[in-house]
Amino acid sequence: MMLLQTAMFAFWALTGFAAGNTVCTALTLFVLFRHRATVSADEDLPRVAVLLCLRGADPSLAGGLRRLMHQRYPDFEIFIAIDSDTDPAWEIVNQANDGSSHTASLTSALGGESGSQVSCGVSSVSRSSDALGPSGACIVHASTLRDRLKTCSLKCSSLVQLLDQIDDSFEVLVLADSDLESHPTWLRELVAPLADPRIGATFGNRWFVPTIGWMGSLVRQVCNAIGVVTMHLKQIPWGGSLAIRASVVKESGLRETLTRSIVDDGPIRVALKKRRLKLRFVPSLMMANREDCDLRFAHSFLTRQLKWTRTYMSAGWPAMLVYTLAVLCTYLVTLVLVVVCLFQGFNTEAYWFAAGAMVYSVTVMVLWLLLDFAARRIIRAQGESVPGMFGMQFLKIPAAMLLSVVIHISAIIRATFLRRVVWRGVTYEVRGPSDVRMLDEGTIQSPLDTSNVSL
Repeated sequence: MMLLQTAMFAFWALTGFAAGNTVCTALTLFVLFRHRATVSADEDLPRVAVLLCLRGADPSLAGGLRRLMHQRYPDFEIFIAIDSDTDPAWEIVNQANDGSSHTASLTSALGGESGSQVSCGVSSVSRSSDALGPSGACIVHASTLRDRLKTCSLKCSSLVQLLDQIDDSFEVLVLADSDLESHPTWLRELVAPLADPRIGATFGNRWFVPTIGWMGSLVRQVCNAIGVVTMHLKQIPWGGSLAIRASVVKESGLRETLTRSIVDDGPIRVALKKRRLKLRFVPSLMMANREDCDLRFAHSFLTRQLKWTRTYMSAGWPAMLVYTLAVLCTYLVTLVLVVVCLFQGFNTEAYWFAAGAMVYSVTVMVLWLLLDFAARRIIRAQGESVPGMFGMQFLKIPAAMLLSVVIHISAIIRATFLRRVVWRGVTYEVRGPSDVRMLDEGTIQSPLDTSNVSL
């Protein structure tokens, strides 16, 4: 009798969890399906500085840089901070200028004394004391990271350096990740909502469409769907495609905050909440990420993302932790009990357990498919090509979903207690949002197949 009651409880619990997931996902789907790209007239667009921090050679970096330089935006400049003089990103930054129709000035600060310049279409860099190159529609400033602060991440150190290079003529600052593949109107769409003075920052999000379809890639793809819904509902920005008013950065003291931070988007959210400004998700900016990864990287990636959430949303973390573990553990235990009951001959109990697991599984699968359809629809509207939903990768999705349950449980528990984080080869100790220490500056472990694999 007790087992039957447990089975019925599991059924109704999983049905309730499925209903809750449906409501939350439906809110995000509504926004994604009714998206309209907002593009303002040239005269209404503010002057923009695009900030890019590089460490290592991401597989899509060369193409991503060219895309950034060819944005259909009237007045913007690109500021790049590269980890070291020997970083492979330097060669890619120089090569990205080949064949460009815009004019660019690459300034390389080596210890603050020497510099270099290159015009688009010229692949070589000439060392000279003159840091300034010719003016043009697109000016690119590239500098080597000089001050490697021990109280924040290398990315935040790079952002601090770039913020110091920007003058007051820039009204909007845009953060872009090294793996971002932007379409021609990306910058316009990201900046346009800032015409509303109540909005302090805007952001897009990423959607993984792996090329090869390793199991790790598919697990990350599934888990990312949960993140997209959560970030939309909780208004958690993604720093890989984010625009913020320069006045907010200056008045909130964000530069100083970054000198003690592990990431950039968490402090931005805090700064906007304090100033009672809105964060606006731009649904037309679901950006495709085509990189692949193995299961170990997927687990590390998810743990790291959850650790950042734990750090900057500590007040809501206990509720998020309890709910996530309740849902995933109930589902996992139910699957195990289905098998146990069948072997023991408890057919009625097995039926209830199986029914609950089936309701939840089918619901999650359908919701994920709808999210994937909506995201691919947006990506195609950007003019980007994406493979069809139904192929060999699709056949692996049920297995990836089951595996993602185990990995998600492990990652969220680990993120709750984790203090040391390895990010791009560097070990950090993160004790709080303003208590960060860089412990060991290692090197990026490059995968054996570097053609399209995440760093």
